[in-house]
Amino acid sequence: MKIGHTFVVDVGNSHTVVGIFRGNKVVNHWRLTTRTQTTADEVLNRIAGLLRFSEVTRDQITHVGLSTVVPSHERPWIKALEFFIKKPVQVVTAKNCLGLCIAYPNPSSAGSDRLANILALRERGYQNAIVIDMGTATTFDVMKDGGFAGGLIIPGISASLDVLTEKAARLLPVTIEWPDHVIADNTDDAIRSGLLYGFLAELETLIAQIKKELGKDNVPVFATGGWGKTIAKRAPSIGTYDPYLTLDGIRLVAERGNGAAILDDEGDDV
Repeated sequence: MKIGHTFVVDVGNSHTVVGIFRGNKVVNHWRLTTRTQTTADEVLNRIAGLLRFSEVTRDQITHVGLSTVVPSHERPWIKALEFFIKKPVQVVTAKNCLGLCIAYPNPSSAGSDRLANILALRERGYQNAIVIDMGTATTFDVMKDGGFAGGLIIPGISASLDVLTEKAARLLPVTIEWPDHVIADNTDDAIRSGLLYGFLAELETLIAQIKKELGKDNVPVFATGGWGKTIAKRAPSIGTYDPYLTLDGIRLVAERGNGAAILDDEGDDV
């Protein structure tokens, strides 16, 4: 039986990650800057450009999935994907997440990327887990009894640096890399130490508190997102770093969802 390919898009606040799966394996992935505003024509140009660097042709793509936390980008991406790939676009939403139990009074307010993370772990057989998705914001997504139990959101590392350097006149932006010591002997390393070791301490404290509230000590902890690799190698509580976790959850909705996007003809792009 011939295996098709699934094209998935995860639009975040700072970056947009695009991937192509063959079965459950990533065969291509790209990381793009999320622009403040975009049109379907611009998105179309980006998609077409990416596929030029892939051995996968658009005719080989059988399913398309989209998750976005930037509402203004949803329509342009849907229009461009439908036009170029000629397949319906399954959008990850609370109503289109494969029956996932969502412990929110208003399920539609749960971020689609967070739901995708839990879907990916459920597919792998997990019932309880913690996902730390480190991007512009850092989200802690808690999986309990196979469903999305909620979690918490804190500022991401880059966002924290931006605020710090904006509000403190004498502090300038620095490259973010691990300093050799917590106690720094210069201002740049002091900023780095505070950001990274401070974030690490906060992360470990929050993981411990989540496990306490769950009443379980052996809950597996996963890291993903742009800063996930940098932090995971220093965090004792993180067991697995998976850069494709969110994309994998979007893939599942693309292949099995029942909520293909329906757009009207408003707008003249594409």
